[in-house]
Amino acid sequence: MELEGKVALITGGAQGIGAATARLFAGEGAAVVVADLDGARLKNLEASIAQAGGKMRGIEADCGTAQGIGRMIAGAVQAYGGLDILVCGAIFRPTKPFLEVTERDLDLALDVNVKGYFLSVQGAVPEFRKRGGGKVVLISSTFGFVGAPNFAVYCTCKGAVVNMARALAFDLAKENVNVNAVAPGPIMTEGMAELIRSDPSIERHRTANMPLPRFGRPEEIAEAILFLASPRSAYMHGHNLVVDGGYLAV
Repeated sequence: MELEGKVALITGGAQGIGAATARLFAGEGAAVVVADLDGARLKNLEASIAQAGGKMRGIEADCGTAQGIGRMIAGAVQAYGGLDILVCGAIFRPTKPFLEVTERDLDLALDVNVKGYFLSVQGAVPEFRKRGGGKVVLISSTFGFVGAPNFAVYCTCKGAVVNMARALAFDLAKENVNVNAVAPGPIMTEGMAELIRSDPSIERHRTANMPLPRFGRPEEIAEAILFLASPRSAYMHGHNLVVDGGYLAV
């Protein structure tokens, strides 16, 4: 098992890509901590992973505040004795025309999608040092490289995450910490399914002209995250691994 004996913290992981990653990591031998605001989903995920023979602890925390981030890191250390892997996947995605975006929309998005990632890595590094190093995987997006209508806030935040991975790689390589990102394309998460229910044209528009014209599955992104969290990616620093069915090739 690739992550035997490792402790992994996943932010925003009660559903979607984060939950798929938690299941995969637990199956690979990691002790997993998942931080999220949705306590009910955390309990369901914890139960399903335990039933499969894995280890997972859910922590209700706001991944966009320093207090919440401190709580989740302390909880991981208390539960399993340390920290080896951090996956930042918490998300707030207001989807509306640019001129309708409010200051609160922007503040919440920047707090969760940018500040939260930055502070989570800051908080994890002292724990990584105690273990001789660590792995950071930030969840960026193909929307960090291209624009899209009604996604101005999300594109802005994910563009920041793309460059955050590059910048932190310079600062943390000397700490024996790999910082990389995974950039998913169109993935059929619970959140995406909700968007499609409100506007069915989204599914057609997102996959039009793609080499592989379908939405991806959260489990397909989890496999890429596992690669970047494993020893196999030891020489990768500051990379954004695009997993998008060819979305950016169009």
